[in-house]
This record gives sequence, C-alpha cells and structure tokens, in this order.
Amino acid sequence: MAKFEVLLAGATGYIGGTIVSTLSQSENGLIKNSNFTLLIRGADKARVFNDKGFQTVLFDSLEDTKNVENIASKYDSLSRNGNTLTSGTSNLGDQPITKAYEETRTFVDTTPDLYSYLQQRNALTPYAQRTADIAVISTGLALNVKTYIIMPPTIYGTGTGDFNRITIQAPAIIRSALRTGQVMQLGDDKAVAEHVHVEDLAELYIAVANKVIKDGMQGFPSGERGIYFAGTGRHTWGEFTRGIVQALRELNAIKTDEIKKVGLTEAAEMWTGGNELYCELNFGASWRTQADASRKLGWQPQKTEEDFEKHFLDTARLVMESQK
Repeated sequence: MAKFEVLLAGATGYIGGTIVSTLSQSENGLIKNSNFTLLIRGADKARVFNDKGFQTVLFDSLEDTKNVENIASKYDSLSRNGNTLTSGTSNLGDQPITKAYEETRTFVDTTPDLYSYLQQRNALTPYAQRTADIAVISTGLALNVKTYIIMPPTIYGTGTGDFNRITIQAPAIIRSALRTGQVMQLGDDKAVAEHVHVEDLAELYIAVANKVIKDGMQGFPSGERGIYFAGTGRHTWGEFTRGIVQALRELNAIKTDEIKKVGLTEAAEMWTGGNELYCELNFGASWRTQADASRKLGWQPQKTEEDFEKHFLDTARLVMESQK
C-alpha cells in the first residue's frame, strides 16, 4: 500500500509546531506509515525539520498561490493545518462591549446550520477569520474538494515546536502589564469564553489525520458541515485576568493586585494593533461550544482545569524571559 502523502503549512508556528512535534512522537500505525512534508519559509528553518526526519518544501509566501497550488497538487491532503484549516470560535462570539451583537446559545459541532450562521454573521459584520472560513468552504464545495475546519477557542499552554511556543491572549495582556505595572481587563467579569491546551488541540489534528488516512473521514461531514470544535473548559475574562495578576505578583513583576478596566480603543491599541473588532471578539466576548463531533472522532483531551490555572505562571515566565 502506497504511503499517504500529507502537506502541512505552519510548522514554525505555535499550533503547527506543536502538531509537528506530536506527529513525530505518534505511535499510531497509520500516522507512522504516512509521509508528512512541511511547507517552510527559509532554508535554515527547513534544516531543523530535515534533521528530525521530515521532508520540507521551501516557499516564499502563501500569497504566491500558483506556486502553492503546484506544490499542493502532489499530495493527498493539505493541512493548514485540506484540506484542514485552523480557525477559531471568536467567529461565534458576541460583542458585549459595543453591543453590536448578542449571542447566548451553545453551539454544537454536529449542528447543520453553522455555515449559514457564519454567513449571516459576516453579512452583518465582516470579520477576516470568518471571511476566510466561508471562502474555504464555498471554494471546496464549488471544486468538489473536502474541507474540514477546526475551530478552537482560547488556546493556552507552552507549545512543543521548535520556534514559536507561545499563544496570543495571555502574553499580550502580560506584556502590557509589564510595561504599565498593572494588569488591564476589557469589559466586565460576566463574559464566558472557553479554552483548550495546545497539546490537546494537536491531538485533535492527529485524530482528524488518522481518520482521513484510514477511510477519508467516512461517516464524518466535510464542507458546510465540516466544522469541528475543540473546547475543553470555560472561564470568565475576569478569572483569566486574575490568573495573570496572581502569576505576575508571584514573580514580583507588578506591585498591585488591582485590575484596571479599560475601554475597547485602549485595549485594542495595547493588544491587537488597534483592531477593535478583533480585540472585542478575542479578549472580551462570550462563546460557548460543544465538541461532540470532535469527540466522536476519538479525540480524548487530557489536560485539566488545574493545567489551565497553572499555565498563567508558565506563560508569564516565558514572556518575561523573552524580554531579557
């Protein structure tokens, strides 16, 4: 039987690097008997992966679509992580700061109307990530190409890749606290978001890859119904912020326990380069999901709420170390 050929992009990133690390340690027979080639920018980075036994293909940019299409045409599956794309549940978030959208439902990834919901939300408020997801799904449908979108919530924990090992939200808040001497929070304590450890998320990609290689995801939907959630726990943004305060106080990095509440414009300037919509959806929104389809794939996340609580200290140390 010929080996299954898989092309992965994003191997130097936080999620992609952890996926590659997890792949290299997998004892799964189907995974071990497949060829994973990594799409890499830069010969120096490619050599790091070559030394670990991975094949690599150099490219300049994903914007060079003709070159990427030519490369991808040689593989059975493209993972970015296609036919599999990483997205995020901020697509589903409410907008409690601007009051532009209210959402209270819990979304289940076996629900058939998620794609139409994304379209409706994007018609009201275009959001780059949602726009990309809709384009991927609609293009896949038009070309008869199966697509799968993995939609994780807030990702936490130290990545296990060789390059970027740090996430987004907590480090951004930590950096601003180190600059100002005080932790800041957008909105109130009521917004409820979800989280997943990056290693658990990587295992979901392994579960998808295993099923794709085994039988082409037989019995699991693709396209407009091929959206898979990855939440394993919930937190309020108040709990999230207090976790950062506790970590920075333990490291003697700040001198006050007091949290400063800030408005959207100020928060966006500090954390998201001025992008207020991205800031509201990723640092102050509520989203609630249920990963039924992901678990039916055999995904079994291992991290606990204790791991979530501990990650603030680990992340604070990493951020402070990177600033030395």
